[in-house]
Amino acid sequence: MTLLSIHLEEGFVPKIKIGDDVSVGQVIAEKIVENDEKGDLGKLLDVSPAQALRYLTKRPGDRVEKGTIVALKKGALGIGAKKVASPIAGTVFKFDEETGFIYIRGNRENAQTENLFSPVDGAVELCDNKKIVIRTQKSAILADRVSGKASAQAELILIDKAEVDPQEDLDKKINGKIVLGRFFNREALSKSIGLGASGLISKGIKDEDLDELTKKMIETPVFIVSDKDFEKLAKYNGKKIYIDCEKKVIIIL
Repeated sequence: MTLLSIHLEEGFVPKIKIGDDVSVGQVIAEKIVENDEKGDLGKLLDVSPAQALRYLTKRPGDRVEKGTIVALKKGALGIGAKKVASPIAGTVFKFDEETGFIYIRGNRENAQTENLFSPVDGAVELCDNKKIVIRTQKSAILADRVSGKASAQAELILIDKAEVDPQEDLDKKINGKIVLGRFFNREALSKSIGLGASGLISKGIKDEDLDELTKKMIETPVFIVSDKDFEKLAKYNGKKIYIDCEKKVIIIL
């Protein structure tokens, strides 16, 4: 049995409770993605930010529809008039007199949601606004050392060489993948993270290189495992796994 801890980023609200059974792919938390818009009235009206206030036709708290005029600058003798229309339906919630920016918050019914899915089958052991803990029967591997703060669920890609070569082995194919390599030097670590790898697992990373990642507060998960566990993981090349920095755990999905 493994306890899988899933950190909830700010804004996520749990959709399950303690004691619930969950299945892989089930939505366990969601976040409303605000569809806010902002506009530079000074630039759009060709005036200074300080002057933009006088041309407002809508103020904070006013509701607007898509196309509603929120600012209007009349031209001389009706020539050269400039107007700014709202790109969305919503409510004007702020005007910044220093920058000349107007902010409009979209209607909640038009907002999109971002979902967080369960990576495993199991039962909810703990659930609050900070994390969800799922008890699962999936097999797990504990790392010897870990750097990073995030968790990741992605396909495992094995670089089956004695040492990862930054020039020959690393390209855009590792983006969004968890890379398994026997040894990463500092350049290989940096390039892998820069190419967007979701995580790195190795049995050979120098302590000073791992410490450097921690010092720079790099959030990408980097795991060091034993020789035995490395060989076990190598058998899952191309399969999805889950890695959790907080628990220092790798779960085979």
